[in-house]
Amino acid sequence: MTGVSKPYNQGVSIVTLNRILLILGVLGLFVSGVLTAEHIWRLEIPCNASRGCLAVAQHSSSYFYKIPVAYIGFAGYSLLTGLAIIRGFTGLYYSAFLTISGYIGAAFGMVVSLYLQYVSFTQIHAVCAWCLGSAVIMVTTFIFYTILFGRMGSSESTAEPVRNPNMLYVGLAGIMIAGSGIAGIKISSAVAEEPVDPINMAMTSRLVPEPRKARNQLGPDDAPVTVIEYADLCCPQCRTGLKKIHEVVAKYPGKIRIVYRHYPIYRLPGHEMSLQAVIASELAAQKGKFWEFADAFSAGEEAPKTMDGVVAISSQFGISGEDIDKAMKDENSVPNKNLTRDFMDSQDAFGINSTPTFMIWVKGQPVKKLSFAQFFRELDKPEMKRLLQP
Repeated sequence: MTGVSKPYNQGVSIVTLNRILLILGVLGLFVSGVLTAEHIWRLEIPCNASRGCLAVAQHSSSYFYKIPVAYIGFAGYSLLTGLAIIRGFTGLYYSAFLTISGYIGAAFGMVVSLYLQYVSFTQIHAVCAWCLGSAVIMVTTFIFYTILFGRMGSSESTAEPVRNPNMLYVGLAGIMIAGSGIAGIKISSAVAEEPVDPINMAMTSRLVPEPRKARNQLGPDDAPVTVIEYADLCCPQCRTGLKKIHEVVAKYPGKIRIVYRHYPIYRLPGHEMSLQAVIASELAAQKGKFWEFADAFSAGEEAPKTMDGVVAISSQFGISGEDIDKAMKDENSVPNKNLTRDFMDSQDAFGINSTPTFMIWVKGQPVKKLSFAQFFRELDKPEMKRLLQP
């Protein structure tokens, strides 16, 4: 009797521990799979109202040598799930190789997950519910692997391994459930297109400011596709997405033009210098250097939060703190007028309330107002490809 009851006196049975680890592995596969799908198909996955998932996905910390961290997470959860299935199927619950492999993998995953959450809260200033969920799963997995690791070498570990063939089917069923969930998220996200924005066609005259020198534009005036981006130079999504905007223009030379317009959300944490950044960028635009300024301003991990930080970048373009302050205070200065113009149009004509917001305008067609992810999906549509082809 003593030999039979001893494992239970130590707490949760080894079989139950392994089942818990299998469940955690499947949950991790689902979460990391959704994040992987976000990168592969440029999905805008269900998240909080502030679009924190998109902000985190576009940040440099979401990549490891150009490989999305989500891919690595999916591979890690696949390994942890596979180890749990193998232990149950073979009965080798106390295998040193299987247990230590899982323990090291869970420890590494936990450290990486916690670090990424630290970056999200302190640098990106955004919360990705899926990433946070993955961190919770990984920490919990590490805790249970620690318990399993501590049971190695106990008297119960000398018992004859008992294979459980059903464990293979249970594991495969769990993987199929996770896969079905990922497919469901992909389908629901892909079809969740915003309707064509009910912008009064009379308002299209306000989409592209005139004259040419009064706007910040990439691409020719006669391009068949015009994209108006409302952005904030301090917005994490706008900053990390700027490089992709350059890539789009380079990919479709002569076929697309990007018009950058300002929507500074200066009341949000991390956006404290949004107004100053707009004025500085417009001063740079007067020197023909708007895009160079925007690239320099977006090069750092996070936007400057003090005037000194803005000036440090502006000085590269011969713009001083005094220049910025003077232009901000002068309602008749060109930078101030351009800022007011963009903001008034965003409210009166287009109903902009977040950044980045894109509007695609093809003459003779309704204007479409899209999020960042939807914008790239729109470019991939056949009818748009026909317009953009050489």
